[in-house]
Parts: sequence; structure tokens; C-alpha cells
Amino acid sequence: MADEKQEEAALAEFEAKQPAQTGNKDVWLFLIIVDVVFLCVFGFFLYKNLSARLLAPADPTEIVAAVEEVAPAPEVEEVVEVAPAPAAEPQAPVVAPEPEKKAEPAQPAPQAEPAQPAEKKESILIKTNPKSKFRQVTFRYYGEGKKVAVVSGFTMAKPRALTKKNGYWETTLAIAPGSYKFLYVVDGEQITDPYSEQKDGRSVLVVK
Repeated sequence: MADEKQEEAALAEFEAKQPAQTGNKDVWLFLIIVDVVFLCVFGFFLYKNLSARLLAPADPTEIVAAVEEVAPAPEVEEVVEVAPAPAAEPQAPVVAPEPEKKAEPAQPAPQAEPAQPAEKKESILIKTNPKSKFRQVTFRYYGEGKKVAVVSGFTMAKPRALTKKNGYWETTLAIAPGSYKFLYVVDGEQITDPYSEQKDGRSVLVVK
């Protein structure tokens, strides 16, 4: 009898414990389901956020700014204008007064330039060309020397050499109409043309 009572008590205790274990299993199962649902929802929002950032179109203003930075600067062509040789000092034609030229031979004192002959020679010849605005001007130097050149504004202040022929030195240049002052450079020394008009220590050339 005592053994039967002990077995019944053990069975009753076992049956009393069974519902408690079953309740614990239900709780754990519920928690697992909640975790799975939470992970699914969190993963969905994370995927949506990353997709929106990776697949979002670029800002048009940023694209335009990038293109403007990369675009090369336009090339600028250098245009060099070659200006014609300027006249040294454009002036109105200067005509020496006749009384002064006639008074020089009447002076008893000898002339300062002994190389000047009594007879005037043609030291400058000017020829026109209807097809060009420039004139063909021929310079002739009748003095002596080993090396002769002419310098003026129409030579850009650079001496232009004369060649010797028939007892005088000669060169021909294309010169635009205007008034010029010039000098001859004979063996390194600057002198005036004795057969041309003089002004301020220089010979005067008027091209019309």
C-alpha cells in the first residue's frame, strides 16, 4: 500500500511539472518568431535605404560643374599686325626761301662744305606707279667714301647700303607719300645730302 501511494504521488508530481515545461516551450517559440520577424523587417528597410542611395540619379548641377571643369579653355589665335613703316615726322612740305639760297653765293667767305659743286645734281629721283601707293625713290650720293648708307624713318632707323656705279653711290627704295628727314652714313660718319633741302641738321625728302 505504501508503494502504491508513493507511485501515485510521483505521478502526480510529474503531471504537475508537465504543464510548466510545455508553457516554457511556448514562450521560447514565440520569442524566436518575434526575432525572425524583426530581422526580416530590419533587413527590408536596410536594403531599401542602400538601394535608394546607390541607384539615385546624380545631381544635374554637379554634372554641369564637372563638365565645365574638364572642358578645355578655347584657344586664342595670336594676330600679329605688321604696321607700315611710320614716317619719321610727317610735316607739310618745306620750301626753303629763295632769298637765302641766292644770298649764299654772294658771301665772300668760302663755303663750309668744299665737296659741294657749283652745279646742282639730281641726288633724289622719284617715280610713281599707278598700281601701288608707294613711290620708287632713288638716292644718289656723289661724294667719296668706302661705305655709304642712308638712314631715316622709312628704313626703320636701320642704315640701307648704297652701291657704287658710274662714279656715284645709288639705291632705290619703295616709300609711301609723306615728308621725311634722312642722313647719309659715310664710313661711319653722318652727313647731309648737299643737294637736298636742310632742316634741323638733316636733309628733307618730300614724297607726293
